[in-house]
Amino acid sequence: MQFTDTLEMIDEIQYQVERHVQGLRQVSAVELGLDVRCGRAYVGENNDCIVVDAGNARGYDYYGGFEYIDAEDKRSIGDYVIYLDTCERVRDALESLMEKDGLCESEVDD
Repeated sequence: MQFTDTLEMIDEIQYQVERHVQGLRQVSAVELGLDVRCGRAYVGENNDCIVVDAGNARGYDYYGGFEYIDAEDKRSIGDYVIYLDTCERVRDALESLMEKDGLCESEVDD
């Protein structure tokens, strides 16, 4: 794909990211085992990442403990921040969701 200028390229990237994110499953922070104040997020189709609107990222950082996630475990693209499951904090949140979905068993003894 050829672009005539940088702004056109940025707009196309934002459009593609938005299109992809809208196809992802939207979940609440509570479903991820996080504080309700984090807000809503999207989960990667393979449960391999948590995607939040850049405006909500601060809530995830503060109330969800995501401020401790290393730079190599998160990416910002367009209007979104993507937290990768290469980080234990994100894996724990995704596992909490999978437990609620019945896709894995809790490690807690009953």
